[in-house]
Amino acid sequence: MAQIPVNRPRIVLGVAGGSGSGKSWLAKAVVAAFPEQTTVICHDWYYRHNGDLSEAQALKLNFDHPRSLDTALMCRQLDLLNAGRAIDAPIYDYATHSRLKETRRVEPRPLIIIDGILVLTEKALRERMTVSVFIETPDDIRLMRRVRRDCTERRVALDETLRLYEEFVRPMHKRFVEPSSHHATWIWSQLDDKTFPSLLITDLKRRLAVEVPA
Repeated sequence: MAQIPVNRPRIVLGVAGGSGSGKSWLAKAVVAAFPEQTTVICHDWYYRHNGDLSEAQALKLNFDHPRSLDTALMCRQLDLLNAGRAIDAPIYDYATHSRLKETRRVEPRPLIIIDGILVLTEKALRERMTVSVFIETPDDIRLMRRVRRDCTERRVALDETLRLYEEFVRPMHKRFVEPSSHHATWIWSQLDDKTFPSLLITDLKRRLAVEVPA
């Protein structure tokens, strides 16, 4: 496989949309199409450390507000990847609200996907994107997906998931996430358009062919 020169910019694909919209699914589809050329970094890896809060304080954490995320760190690490350098990305534990001492090693590759509900709200991240997608998915579908994910992957009780959705997820979606769609290169209506992933992969294939000549 041809290697992209170290000092040559990567293709950065931003994938945004509400919680449970299918961002991770789309990212995985792209990775499957370009398994040796793609790396993924997720905005929610960069939640600020909250492990020292009391139980009462932790209940007030709003994970869907831009201030909850260390976007500046993500931008610095994205710049390192874009310069051809590996990063040690943070790991956040939702059960303890802590940023762990352990990190995850992420290697630079020609195609970088940045995934998160708020990636299009942040001007600094948008400026680093080559192209971006906002996924539109009905609220009820997104809520069902979130319940499944929180209960099975993040060890969050059902009552707590529903409380977070009512108090934070839904209002922050209306305030920040949904309005950010107008920054996207493409808006994908997930339930109505089954062809978009193939079209996106075709576009990325063309871009990779330009950036990484055979």
